Amino acid sequence: MDNGLPQNSIKDIVKDKYGFIWMSMEGRILRYDGNNFVQYRNFKFKNLSFGDFYGSIEHDSIIIFNDSEKNALQISQRHPDIVSSDKIFKPGGSVYDKIYKRLIKNNTTVRFIPYIDSYYIRLNTGSYYFENNGIIYVEKKSKKNIPIDLKFSRNRLKRLFVHGDYIFIADIENKKILQLHQGKYSYIDAPSVYSDPETKVYWQQTTGQVFMISHGKIYRSQFSEGKLKLSYILEYKDIDKEISGAMFYDEVNRKLYIGSSINGLKILSLSDFFVSRKNLPYQDEVCYAAVPFGDHSVLTQEGLRYDNHTSERIFPAPQSYDKRYILEDNEGNLVYRENNSIHIRYKNSQFKKYDSIYFKGKEIDGIYKTGGLYMASVLQGKLSYLYLFGHDLKKVEKVISSKENIDAVFRYSKDLLYLGGSGGISVFSFAQNKIVKQIGKDLPVKQMSRMKDGNIWFTTYNRGIYLLKNDKAIKIPDDKNDILSAAHYILEDKNSNWWISSNNGLYKVNKNILLQNLETKKGVVSYYRYTKSNGFLNNEFNGSAEPCAHELKDGQFVFPSMEGFVFFNPEQVKTYYPTSQDIYLERARVKGKMIRLKDRLFLECGYKSAQVCIDIPYYSDLENIYLQAKLVGGEDSQWTDLKKDKIFHLGSIDPGKYNLLVRFLSSENGTFIYKSLPIEVEAYFYQTLIFKILVIGFFVLIIIVIIQIRTNFLRLKNKVLKNSLVHKDKELQETNNKLKNESDYQKKLVESISHDITTPVKFIALLSQELTQSEDIKSQKKYFDSIYKTSEQLYKFTLSLKEYTELYKQESITEEEYSVYDLIENKRLLFEEIAARKNTFIYNFCDHQLKVNMNRNILLAIFHNVIDNAVKNTSNGEIIITTASTGSGIEICIADTGSGMSEEQIIYYSGLFNKKENENLIFKNYGLGLHMVIQLVMKINSGMTFHKNTPKGTLIKIHIKI
Repeated sequence: MDNGLPQNSIKDIVKDKYGFIWMSMEGRILRYDGNNFVQYRNFKFKNLSFGDFYGSIEHDSIIIFNDSEKNALQISQRHPDIVSSDKIFKPGGSVYDKIYKRLIKNNTTVRFIPYIDSYYIRLNTGSYYFENNGIIYVEKKSKKNIPIDLKFSRNRLKRLFVHGDYIFIADIENKKILQLHQGKYSYIDAPSVYSDPETKVYWQQTTGQVFMISHGKIYRSQFSEGKLKLSYILEYKDIDKEISGAMFYDEVNRKLYIGSSINGLKILSLSDFFVSRKNLPYQDEVCYAAVPFGDHSVLTQEGLRYDNHTSERIFPAPQSYDKRYILEDNEGNLVYRENNSIHIRYKNSQFKKYDSIYFKGKEIDGIYKTGGLYMASVLQGKLSYLYLFGHDLKKVEKVISSKENIDAVFRYSKDLLYLGGSGGISVFSFAQNKIVKQIGKDLPVKQMSRMKDGNIWFTTYNRGIYLLKNDKAIKIPDDKNDILSAAHYILEDKNSNWWISSNNGLYKVNKNILLQNLETKKGVVSYYRYTKSNGFLNNEFNGSAEPCAHELKDGQFVFPSMEGFVFFNPEQVKTYYPTSQDIYLERARVKGKMIRLKDRLFLECGYKSAQVCIDIPYYSDLENIYLQAKLVGGEDSQWTDLKKDKIFHLGSIDPGKYNLLVRFLSSENGTFIYKSLPIEVEAYFYQTLIFKILVIGFFVLIIIVIIQIRTNFLRLKNKVLKNSLVHKDKELQETNNKLKNESDYQKKLVESISHDITTPVKFIALLSQELTQSEDIKSQKKYFDSIYKTSEQLYKFTLSLKEYTELYKQESITEEEYSVYDLIENKRLLFEEIAARKNTFIYNFCDHQLKVNMNRNILLAIFHNVIDNAVKNTSNGEIIITTASTGSGIEICIADTGSGMSEEQIIYYSGLFNKKENENLIFKNYGLGLHMVIQLVMKINSGMTFHKNTPKGTLIKIHIKI
């Protein structure tokens, strides 16, 4: 329904002593707190059609009956409860066959029914009964009936209203007002509105308010010093179309509530702001720059003068779409930008004559007046220039170039000129004729202004508001919605309050609080926001103009908006804050049911969610009081902003005791009011301390049992360990023997390495001896060449000795593949000269394409020892090395024609290779070279066989598995 109401029929409106507004309607009554409606309808009445409010607001006892007047509710302590009708004075009834009806209200919807014998009004001093075309006064103390000697027809009751103990009835014919007081009557004079036949009367005795409605204008009637007085509230032209059964004026919040039987609720706010528009056909109302004109108005380049109520044309001018820049020179002439020209309208011609200044090939970006200087920012290509004019505005006296666009100009001193643009503020020195420094780098400056204390402040495009101090830009705290990041302009009133225009409302903040916050970094800077609900026609104010705000001589401030100029007197604009007594934590919704709270909220175990309602009768923008809440005692205790429903949501929390802490601003100086509500969450049995102690005891018992079982197990295991100690001792003895054999093996391995090196070294020694004995140069050269080649190969071999000694620690398989031919060739070159001295030739007939991914050092050690043995035992013969591929790998054959192995040696070495346990190898005194080869071949999981060569010599086959 309209206004968030469940229906559009409102019968009566009243405000209780706590600040809540109550409304009666069909089937329910409503409570309104400025933002939300709370319905009350679950009453055990047969008739739920409620009427007018009775009782006493001051005594916190408001009574409302249903239509049958058999049942009643009493509103007290902000809540309605059923009250026995026998204990209260009924508004109607019959006595001695006479039907009575109490008058509590008078309005256009009241009907005076003929079957009612007597209408009466109860006052503090007595009661007046209107019956039988007369008036009877019954004194309260003596109960004495006093007839008033006055003929009075019932139809005159339509003009009746009451102030305190005085009853007034307008006499339309005589233009007088009939006054009744303590049983006596008289006629008094009053303003003509009272006796105007077109005037409609509204009176409600419970609220004590009387309104006179005349031709759409609503007045409030008051009686003081024996005189009736009217105070104008507002004009509502549709009031005559409304069937208004209820009215209430909230004097504190300056709001008029009109309840209609067909159109619901109208809330009309009295504004401290005045919006002035031009109201011309086919023209927009967008306003930008203007200049003060007289004491209480502004003038635009369109020739329109605006004051706080009206607008009028001063001089003829076409509608302008370029309204951002205007200034007034010392002669009072208007200077403004229009279509890339500067127009000067002369005051002495009533602004009808004007001259123009045109910049060919350049774009005029803006015009400025500051510190007695007249300037224009001009764009030419990518460069920006500031032209300084003489006082006649026709001669350019100086041009200042800038890399950035010039959007704002401010004369700081006689020498320094501040140029604001997208890159910050450039400071130009007239004395040095150049830009001397940069302030606020990369800050897009919008407007700059000097406040009454001499400080320079500037606004930016989406970067906030800054203070210039010691050539540094200091940012002030943002508002909670970050709207002031794009603030337009700042005006300061007499109380050091700032008024800041923005794209979404007008903000007020105390400058001293701002400065204190910048210095201490403590406290909250509270911005008070005014919007359309305060009287604007549009929340968007306009900036990016020069000038875009004014303080007029009569004290009014003027800001341009998207829909007219906004006028106001800052001394008269009010701010609204609740007091410490205006917050109530007495309602909560648990399991879908609304419950009343006394001093705490108790949540039974198993609840899933709950809602705590924060009730504050506040009739302005809720964001201005920074209403926040947090749950103290839980893990998350951050302040949470409450929405307009003012509900704090409680999810599932652990059992225990908590405190809901609510706070809000109570004044402009940032003072918070705090209110707490204890909350207790019931625990299940398994969440209680007793249960936890029992669980801990149970686990302790289990641990004791486990320890006992473990102890018994360890005792049994100890016996088993003692029995196996002898067996382990034997195993250690065997291991010791194996280690001893390993040590012997390492010793033999060192001897074998020495042996492998001895052969080439001995060969070099022999060659050296023959070299000293030979005198033939060719022979010497041959010896030198043999020594060189053998030494070179020996050197290469010694480089790999480290790897040679660590063969058993290395992995057998590698990722890299090696050519078998290259490995054999490496060793062939080492022994080539040694074999040649014995007239033996070594042939490498290995396949060049065969590759293996075995450990290179292991293979080289194997080939070294096998070829070395072949060279040692072969003279005047040949050593042939070949390869062949088999199904499971590669076979490398090394055949020599030397003395060869004996049958015993072949059997011995073949037997060594066939043994599985390498640790138990027993070496005979045949040399260690082949023993090591057998070990290495077994390490790479390969095979090796020994054969007699034909006709003589030895054939060794190495089988490498792939």
